[in-house]
Amino acid sequence: MEKSYFDGGLLQLVGYKILGFLVTVCTLGICLPWACTMVYNWEAKHTVINGERLRFDGSAIGLFGQWIKWLLLTIITFGIYGLWVGIKLKKWRYQHTHTSYGNLKSDFDGGLLQLVGYKILGFLVTVCTLGICLPWAFTMIYNWEYKHVTIDYNRLYFDGSAIGLFGQWIKWFLLTIITFGIYGLWVGIKLKKWQISHVNFVLRM
Repeated sequence: MEKSYFDGGLLQLVGYKILGFLVTVCTLGICLPWACTMVYNWEAKHTVINGERLRFDGSAIGLFGQWIKWLLLTIITFGIYGLWVGIKLKKWRYQHTHTSYGNLKSDFDGGLLQLVGYKILGFLVTVCTLGICLPWAFTMIYNWEYKHVTIDYNRLYFDGSAIGLFGQWIKWFLLTIITFGIYGLWVGIKLKKWQISHVNFVLRM
């Protein structure tokens, strides 16, 4: 099985996010879907799963239509539907994520209550252990998310361990201290690289 990896860089990501933020603010939020799809496209084209580079084919216009629908439903339900918007956005994103040459069905079938439950559990365990179990909370969420993702009919799975991430966490923490906080700017990208390196397609028999 070929390796999985993420080859995006910090400066590119920061540049895209700053651009997206400025455009969103200048258009009073109207271009938020464009900012989201821009970042999704960048992340997908820098993600390789078992040798298959991903591709994102969602459009800002397509997401804008969904955004309007979600906004109206949130207003009609007095804000209740807004709780599901994050899951709906994740589902829409994965539905438009494919391998380089694939164009089959992709989907995300995770539910809101499961996600909320895992996040609450992760938060409580992290707080009760004074942050020591934060890597466990991350890996628990990653495991849950990826087992609910299919790309071109291929189910994903996550094989990273809390112990493995804990070792990385200690290294990043020490490097951040040694560099007076500068290395901390790269921790997000390092975490993304570690995360993707442990994502694989489920082998079909």
